[in-house]
Amino acid sequence: MIEIIALFIGFLLFCLALLAIPVDLLFYLKKDETLEYRAELCILFGLLTIDMTKQDQKREKSTSPKKQKREQKPRLPSWVESKRFIKGLMRLIMDLLHTLHIKELSMHWHIGLGDPADTGMILGILQPILLPWKNATLRADFQEAVFEGYCKAHIRLFPIRIVGYILAFIFSGPTMRMMKNTLIK
Repeated sequence: MIEIIALFIGFLLFCLALLAIPVDLLFYLKKDETLEYRAELCILFGLLTIDMTKQDQKREKSTSPKKQKREQKPRLPSWVESKRFIKGLMRLIMDLLHTLHIKELSMHWHIGLGDPADTGMILGILQPILLPWKNATLRADFQEAVFEGYCKAHIRLFPIRIVGYILAFIFSGPTMRMMKNTLIK
């Protein structure tokens, strides 16, 4: 019996040690005439690299006629109405974003939406976000619609922090009440 407990504790410690090792995400995106991208996930300090770039897969769509459904008024789920749950969900999203450490960001985009007012609004939203990075430029074209450029990033995250934030969210009071109310109905 003691051996089983020791084995279980050893397994948990091993899992915690694996979750404490940082994971690196490298991606490259380029858009001009075509869109090309590459994404890699580096685990165990780069010893194990997983290429996450999907190969082009052709799928045939079925052409069978679909049944038309009766129109019903859209109804919001009950959890949307809970302000505490929404506040907790927003906190989880912010915490998860803060766990990302951007090690390198290099981006150069040429953006134009055709309408100068729309282009100016997009530029006004994106430009303050890009201020902390020296290698991030955003060039606007107020005359014609254009979207081209590239982005290269190296992001590091620690899985144990992500798991901690998710568990804290799941076992919080508003989330437990929401799950209880949803499962009872």
